[in-house]
Amino acid sequence: MLKRIGLGIAAAAVLVGIIFLWAQARNRQARQRGQRSNVAAPAGKTLTKTEAEKKILAVIDDIYRNQSPKTMLVPRQNGRMLRILAEAVNARRVVELGTSVGCSGLWFSLALRNTGGELITYEIDPREAEIAQMNFKHAEVTDLVTVIVEDTFEKATELKDPLDVLFIDADKQGCLDYFEKLHPLVRPGGLILAHNVQMDDNRIQDFTRAVTSSADFDTVSFPSAGGLSITLKKRAPKTEPAEEELKYIREPDVVFVPTPQEMVDKMLELAQVKKSDLVYDLGCGDGRIVVTAAKKYGCRAIGYDINPDRIRESRENVKKNNLGHLVTIEQKDIFTLDLSQANVITLYLLPSLNVKLIPQLQKLKPGARIVSYDFDMKGVEPDKVVPVTSTSGYSTHSIYLWTAPLKKIKQNQPEYAPPYPSCGRD
Repeated sequence: MLKRIGLGIAAAAVLVGIIFLWAQARNRQARQRGQRSNVAAPAGKTLTKTEAEKKILAVIDDIYRNQSPKTMLVPRQNGRMLRILAEAVNARRVVELGTSVGCSGLWFSLALRNTGGELITYEIDPREAEIAQMNFKHAEVTDLVTVIVEDTFEKATELKDPLDVLFIDADKQGCLDYFEKLHPLVRPGGLILAHNVQMDDNRIQDFTRAVTSSADFDTVSFPSAGGLSITLKKRAPKTEPAEEELKYIREPDVVFVPTPQEMVDKMLELAQVKKSDLVYDLGCGDGRIVVTAAKKYGCRAIGYDINPDRIRESRENVKKNNLGHLVTIEQKDIFTLDLSQANVITLYLLPSLNVKLIPQLQKLKPGARIVSYDFDMKGVEPDKVVPVTSTSGYSTHSIYLWTAPLKKIKQNQPEYAPPYPSCGRD
């Protein structure tokens, strides 16, 4: 239904609520006239499109039939709303506080199966967590869901990575505490959802005031079975970088030569980039490496360059691909950077510049990967040197991989030589 996320998830939720209330009013009027209304409330059955969806919905139906008397469940209509919202924001990382028997987690799974995302769900009751894990197994979504059986507040507050959707359905007394601790992790444009917000509880009312009294959020309530509040974390206004921010620092160390896209793909593949990684590209040029990393792997990435023209070009590439929530481009001298937070470093520099970076690269955390296109790093032994022939078949290139901590070559040991010559830049 939503053509673009930018139209506002909150607006979509308001529209659904208005339709729901309007339909109920029409039905009441029809009953009062002794007539049958032809307007149906939007609570019909979810139609299955794929076999995977069919399996998940079958388990959800079984839960409502056989487990609902024993535990509190998210009502079917609210569950459908969870799925619609998660899929509308293309959620890749959802955190749920309060698993119960996994009903809401399965609704989220319907969306995550399509977005390629994951659900982390916390449950303090080992018995309910065991039932939830059984339900996830029967629905064949264990690859999408991680169940953590711990005190929800103690464990969930250890989270650090950005979230697309936060769903609060644990103890209502802690609702405000969960929100205050975790809402900074929700990305701009992401959602904070809370169930049973119409309960007569002071802490719930405190939570409601918090999400409705700040200009950083826009909140509506979906009026069904205790209430589902839908809070959009607003994006900051988009502003183009001011020209004066991009100033001359010094002459670039190299002439910009774009890395061929096929080599970009091979570099990221050799580095085994994961969604949880933070990728730094030193000398980002037109931003193609960081854009590819974010688009292909869903990871965060930062591109650094000293040339104002390259910064503008990179930022335009990020904007064109709608990756501003994952990719940052900064004008910096790469030899002044603290690289210790990166999981992956990508390079297309000269050998002498790679060597100049060694003191910074030595501060990388163990397991961090460094990949370089065409050029090695004198004095440091690579873990792998992979020959790659261009699709044209006219040139062969080397891609080097190092893993932190760097393995320095001893002075009485011959320097490492690749098994084939490096062809240099195209």
